[in-house]
Amino acid sequence: PPPLSSAKRHAQGPSRAPTSAMAGQRSGAMRRAAMCSAVVLALAPHLGAMETCKMPKRPQDCYGPATPVEYIEHLYSDREYDRTQRPDCGDGSPTVVETQFYLTQLNEINTKSGILELAGYFRSWWKDPRLAFNTTEDGGCFDSITLMGSDGDQIWLPDMYIHTAVKKATDGLAMLTSISPDGGVWRSEQTTFSVHSLLRLGALPYDSHFGTMVITTFTSTNAEVRLIARGGDVGAGTSGKGMQSSSSMNSSVWDFPAMTEDEEGVKQGFLTPGNVEVKDGKDFLTLSFEFARLPKYFIDQVIVPSVLFLFVSYMQFWVAPNIAPARAFLAVIPVLIMRTLSNSVYRSIPEGSQQMWLPPPPPPLSPPVTPA
Repeated sequence: PPPLSSAKRHAQGPSRAPTSAMAGQRSGAMRRAAMCSAVVLALAPHLGAMETCKMPKRPQDCYGPATPVEYIEHLYSDREYDRTQRPDCGDGSPTVVETQFYLTQLNEINTKSGILELAGYFRSWWKDPRLAFNTTEDGGCFDSITLMGSDGDQIWLPDMYIHTAVKKATDGLAMLTSISPDGGVWRSEQTTFSVHSLLRLGALPYDSHFGTMVITTFTSTNAEVRLIARGGDVGAGTSGKGMQSSSSMNSSVWDFPAMTEDEEGVKQGFLTPGNVEVKDGKDFLTLSFEFARLPKYFIDQVIVPSVLFLFVSYMQFWVAPNIAPARAFLAVIPVLIMRTLSNSVYRSIPEGSQQMWLPPPPPPLSPPVTPA
């Protein structure tokens, strides 16, 4: 470049020679660069052997959609699929939807309000012939199709809802839809929801209850959709496999009498049927499970102290009549303690008119029917 004029040199200021600190920074940077180069050269033989993640190639000997995305596009472009219309089997029969709830944990039981918070997977099965495709043996590109998350909402879904639900949460949870070559659909939805159940506390602390969830359709009648438990029979009655629990489900407050055990005494979960009732032209499917209170807490903290302080209150009859303060103490203190124990029990039970006793264990309850 041409030399700067004196005016430009004056504007830029006097030139400065590199200091020792700047020279040290340059030498440090050069040493680090040299070390990085040495590491790259040492790993070069191994880097060549590493495989990169590649997209799966379309099989050469198959035809039709090769990915779930192409399959959905094929449904709406070539077959003119309408997800607002239920599957038609050709004979005018209703679509049978099998339902099951896989219970993984009983998060909370509020005996005061009768609210149960359940966590698990809501499963359903049905058949939609419009979704059928060729398997790999018939020249297709896959043997099953899996749609994750909201991708499964692009096909027809039964308009089911939980009739006894108070709150339901599915945001951010897992959801899977699997389609078989014959058009069979299996949908699993991870969910956490609260249901209202009628709790009878008359046998407290030996009380036993049934947690229930009632499932029905929102707009579809029995002429369009029939609800049954998994593997059950169509129509009113008890059949199928309605509710299944995980073997890891446990509680420090409640016991699950329907749980089975293997030869080594390890719990294997429970499996209960579903009950269908037909009302107003719709199926109401009730899935239920039994849970019983573990009475040790109430025995140790309420019953035993109540009996002991009852004996203490009778000790005043063995105190001399002229010792009034001692007699008054033994008469008043047990009453105050009993009142405190009663308040601790009242905080956990509803303010109802039912009588509550502490009798021997009652006989087993029978499963409830669908509430009106």
